[in-house]
Amino acid sequence: MSFGHSTTRSWAEAVQYGFICGGGGAWYSRTLQILKPDDRVWVNVPSTGYVGVGRVTGRAVQAADFNIIGPSGEASVLDVLTQGDYHREFVTDPERSEWFVPVEWIKVVPLDQAVKEIGFFGNQNTVCKPTTPKWRSTVDRLKERFGIASA
Repeated sequence: MSFGHSTTRSWAEAVQYGFICGGGGAWYSRTLQILKPDDRVWVNVPSTGYVGVGRVTGRAVQAADFNIIGPSGEASVLDVLTQGDYHREFVTDPERSEWFVPVEWIKVVPLDQAVKEIGFFGNQNTVCKPTTPKWRSTVDRLKERFGIASA
């Protein structure tokens, strides 16, 4: 999963509130809809490295309909998140809106501890289901680097 950390979305908030997201156009959000509960996602921040692995706990939901538990209880994600704009300007446009997928994190690291090595699998799609041997070797190495036996 490619997570575009920027002024648009925050990795720290994704970790804190348990989600992955993408938006700004169908190219970025459509692939989130292939995820289903219990899928594993390895999160790569482009040009930074892999920062986490989690288990998907629900389906992709448009920003206007996605709730999280914030400081005052359950609320709209757009009322709670403050570190990115999350394409608020497109909230009523299903093509360009941000889409969110709830995730239970297994292991995460801050951006400055991202894992990046020559030869790691990379893909420009927000979500993909790779089948290449390079993906298997990337996952095996990430498990070592993250210190997890299975994920």
